[in-house]
Amino acid sequence: MHKSAEITFLLGAILLFLFFYYMGTTVHRTKKLVGTVLTLVMTGFCLWALNLGIKRGIDLGGGSEFTVQLSESLDDKGNPEKITSGDVQLAIGILQKRLDPKGGVDLQMAPQGDNRIMIQMPGVTPEEVDNVRLKIQQVAHLEFRLVHPNSAGELAQIRANGGTSIGYVEMPGKEHKSDAKYPTSYLVKSRADLDGKYVTQAFAYPDPLKGWAISLNFNSEGGDLFGKLTTAHTGEQLAVVVDGEVISAPNLNEPILGGRAEITGKFSEEDARGLATALENPLKNPMKIIGETSVSASFGEETVKQGMLTGVIASIIVAVFMALYYRLAGLIALIGLVVNILMVFGAMAIFGFTLTMPGIAGIVLTVGMAVDANVLIYERLREEMKAGKTLASALEAAFEKAFSAIFDANITTLISAVILFYLASGLVKGFAITLTVGIIGTLFGALIVTRVCFNWFVDSGTLKRITVTHIIPDGIFDMMGKAKPFIYTSVFLTVLSLVTFVVKGKDGIGIDFRGGAITRFQVTANETVTTEEIEKALKEGNINGAYVQESSNNAGKLMTVRSEYEDGTKVKSVLEGKLAGKLTGGSTDRVGSIIGKELAVRSSIAYVVAMLCIFIYLVIFYEFSFAVAAIIALLHDCIIAVGISVLMGQQLSVIHIGAVLTIAGYSINDTIIVFDRIREMIKTRTGNIRDIMNEAISMTLSRTLLTSLTVLMSMAVLYMFGGPSMQEFSLPIIIGVIIGTYSSIYIASPLVLWYARFSGKSLRREVLDNVQSEVKAAAPTIS
Repeated sequence: MHKSAEITFLLGAILLFLFFYYMGTTVHRTKKLVGTVLTLVMTGFCLWALNLGIKRGIDLGGGSEFTVQLSESLDDKGNPEKITSGDVQLAIGILQKRLDPKGGVDLQMAPQGDNRIMIQMPGVTPEEVDNVRLKIQQVAHLEFRLVHPNSAGELAQIRANGGTSIGYVEMPGKEHKSDAKYPTSYLVKSRADLDGKYVTQAFAYPDPLKGWAISLNFNSEGGDLFGKLTTAHTGEQLAVVVDGEVISAPNLNEPILGGRAEITGKFSEEDARGLATALENPLKNPMKIIGETSVSASFGEETVKQGMLTGVIASIIVAVFMALYYRLAGLIALIGLVVNILMVFGAMAIFGFTLTMPGIAGIVLTVGMAVDANVLIYERLREEMKAGKTLASALEAAFEKAFSAIFDANITTLISAVILFYLASGLVKGFAITLTVGIIGTLFGALIVTRVCFNWFVDSGTLKRITVTHIIPDGIFDMMGKAKPFIYTSVFLTVLSLVTFVVKGKDGIGIDFRGGAITRFQVTANETVTTEEIEKALKEGNINGAYVQESSNNAGKLMTVRSEYEDGTKVKSVLEGKLAGKLTGGSTDRVGSIIGKELAVRSSIAYVVAMLCIFIYLVIFYEFSFAVAAIIALLHDCIIAVGISVLMGQQLSVIHIGAVLTIAGYSINDTIIVFDRIREMIKTRTGNIRDIMNEAISMTLSRTLLTSLTVLMSMAVLYMFGGPSMQEFSLPIIIGVIIGTYSSIYIASPLVLWYARFSGKSLRREVLDNVQSEVKAAAPTIS
């Protein structure tokens, strides 16, 4: 076992033991000491894990990613053969040999579905991408075919008079491309005289007279067949055909015996070695690239700088806000936040997760949402102290009463993150990973780290009272009575969003779902490049229908070109040639229409499954009326957030699915906090349900606004400094948080009351019946 694996296992076991011990003990001093040790060990463990290093994704480190699809091969009778998992694994092995013959490339390949392979090649330069693309798609089907005795004359007659030559077929000649003295095409036998499946070894070597050549070794059967073929047709031409193209057509001056052959054909060293590798490892199933992402190293470095700057700025803003609002308690919360972030990076290093730009976005969002748990606790603490309790007793009560709301709110967000990880694809998984680990870190930081810190400060007498800045005055507001204007606004915005989708049609859908290409360039410092200049260069390069967009990030001006799938790689080469020196660090993302349609289906499934799981969770642990109201409000938030984003010029993409599920997690989080307080008060209060709901909403108003503010600050930083991709991600979340903040108050809560009235059920009876069911389920049975 590797040393780092042993350390990981040992420390993991220690942490698990300490955690269960901490949760099990009720002795205050023991809980404080165990919690302290647990926090210190966790922090040290994460700091040690950072030494293992964190892998960068293609978007941050540069390189290329390809999604390839295998086609069905034909049997001897010409019938298609179904692709098996064995065929996919065989293709992966062959591609490994082709793309990394010496074993020095950081190459990652994995099957996707029944007939696809994902290939990641970090560090591949833009100049190498074309060669990699060729190696992937080259079938390397080798054949030997006899050439017609009068190939040139027969072809000329066919072209002049039409018709065909029975038993022969025309094939293009490769050598003509580099030397005009060779024929453009040959008339060769319509059926192969010998198939390349008998080749056991192929290698390139330099020939002093012929340049680079390829030597072939046949197996015993193939050597015998090749000897008989060359003996019977001495004096004729034998065409060496690879993937339907005549590589060379040498004269058979004498029989070739011994199971060896040679291929010549004006090869460069790179071409000869590449062809030799392909001939030795021919693909049974042809491959087609249906998706591609290429990012230059310099573009990746700029993206890393953007991400780090975004994270630092967001953290500083949240830290300053917490310190100003909650004073010393805010500083304690920041200790939990630091441990939370360390846990995210430590987990990524330990488990080998890849850090992507959406992953950085997940961390930034975690910074904003992590404050929520502390705000819940502190607002509860303020209420308990206002009721006359001592700081120590108020602290215990605050943590105990806030636990259920914190747990339920984060679990529903976790549901969205997990479903996003399993059903989404590509870089969005990176966001799901960091958000998932961030949620776990949030629970650990708020419920253990901050509690331990408070206990030390209170027990030592350092902290005797909590001072909090008041933004929202204490009081009970008639929220339910002011719901109608917000409902009318919501109806208008929902209709506007749906109409936007209909009116924009395909223009509102990005390449992720309909297929196409996006190419981005950073404009060189002190240079000026206009969209008109790029459009002119594209027209001169015979690229039509491309859409050019100008934006900016912290590194300067960014130019984005959206084009058809086939034009994606051409856009990059044309602009690099015509605007050399003015544009740097390009990235190209191509998505085929097949992948686009599947992504649309998978994303829809991901969203529906997430909504269904959240609904089931709420039905089980809350009442049906609360679950219905929460889901309606949640759908309302998501539709408006995406609709307004598209109205503002964005195109719906996979990154929006990540944003929508984030909004869903945040929205349900916010709604659950309000619902949790409503249920709590209904259990213990008598009187008018409407008045109780108003009081409950008023009591959670500070928490709702404070959490929304911290998330909005984080997302605003991401929007301003994160670059175009992160602007696409952060804008719908900003809109969703604003909409979700008022929907949990003015939409979800009134819906609970209206649904109860419509169904004819007593909301108080429903809540109390559910409480009794929980008590019965928890009570021990005696038989």
